[in-house]
Amino acid sequence: MGNTYGGSSSASECVNTIKTTLEMSDSLFRRAKATAASRGQTLKQFVTGALEKELGSKESGGVVSAGAAMRKVRQLARESAASWQTDLDAVAAVREQRRG
Repeated sequence: MGNTYGGSSSASECVNTIKTTLEMSDSLFRRAKATAASRGQTLKQFVTGALEKELGSKESGGVVSAGAAMRKVRQLARESAASWQTDLDAVAAVREQRRG
């Protein structure tokens, strides 16, 4: 695994970053890339998120970018929509709940 240390810092990342090379099987790469795409993420964002989830809270104090927060909101919305046990859409369900 090769590392290139850099001190890059952008408006959304206020921490130093490190570029690295990962070796993985073709099938794992394809699954990771497809999962990232289905979540609207780059592979870099997906791998970084997976590592943060596996290793615990972020070292940067828990600051989350607006883009990451919106991806999480969209993911939770998809999960919530998938869990509905009725044929009603969300608006109709709320109206029905308010009536009864």
